[in-house]
Amino acid sequence: MKECIVNLDLPPEKRWVFLKTYKKEVNELLRYYINDFVEADILFDSVNEYKEQLVSEEYLKEIDGIATICDFSPDQILIANLYYDLLKFYLGCTAFAVYNGTEILHSRNLDWHTKNDLLSKYSRVFDFQKNGKTVFKSIGWPGFIGVLSGTKPGKFSSTLNAVSSNDSPEIAAPISFLLRDILCSCNTFEEAKNKIEHTVIMSDCLILLSGIKKEDKAVIERTPKRFATRTTEEDYIIVTNDYKLLQNSSSTGNMLQDTSCGRYNNTQELLLKKIPLNDRECLKILQDDNIMMGITVQQMVFHNHSGNIKLIKPVSLLGNKIQFRITLYLSVYNHRLIGIK
Repeated sequence: MKECIVNLDLPPEKRWVFLKTYKKEVNELLRYYINDFVEADILFDSVNEYKEQLVSEEYLKEIDGIATICDFSPDQILIANLYYDLLKFYLGCTAFAVYNGTEILHSRNLDWHTKNDLLSKYSRVFDFQKNGKTVFKSIGWPGFIGVLSGTKPGKFSSTLNAVSSNDSPEIAAPISFLLRDILCSCNTFEEAKNKIEHTVIMSDCLILLSGIKKEDKAVIERTPKRFATRTTEEDYIIVTNDYKLLQNSSSTGNMLQDTSCGRYNNTQELLLKKIPLNDRECLKILQDDNIMMGITVQQMVFHNHSGNIKLIKPVSLLGNKIQFRITLYLSVYNHRLIGIK
């Protein structure tokens, strides 16, 4: 797949000018996901205070640049970029990192509700460069400037999985922006791990972080202010959509959480039989009937040493059947957004 180059040497407002070629995709994606916020007017009412306090000028200028080539305002684009933090219940994932005797391979299924396979068919690899050299790469979509899945060649890779706790959300920068910051600024596995562990974040998440040494494998379990880091002496580590270390009293149920343990156990069973040696063997695990979900929209393998990426875009089977409302989940954010001034 041809990679899209994001030139970090350009002024922020010009970095995404190449999206003119993808205008149709940007508009379709933004239109679909902004529609999920039609009952959350307070988000739009409070977005000025939010962005002034919590979003960097660099990212705001990038969003302004995207707004010039699509049919949506900067505020609408920003809110679409907050999608994970506000609607995390609908993003799942199974991910694992393995040491195959030579290198670490970091693999994951991205499970997310979609319409007409938009997230799958519009997935792209973005190569963020300075002075013509790769700083990091991400897998995302046109119009989305944050990172859910990314790799820094020769350093580390990180992927985000959804999880739910009863901890109160915090008014903080979106986790996808934090992961981009880490890929851009951190140069070691330990530096990245420390920043993920100790930065206050907007909502719960699980981060699989892997480096280039055999022992560089960790799942960082997060609530907005708490963390626990799970490591292993095995050649593999796995994460799905439940906490293994953090004490958590959440009883919220959804399809992703309800299938989490099963997907974890099935992945572990396959890895115990054989550690995958290459892309094909990693993807075979991701595509197992007991691991891949009907809403899987991306399957990927990162080679941490080289920064090479294998991306598969499967056809979603269930995404068009998922219906949901966000009013109740957003109510706690509404209360906190009112007090942001």
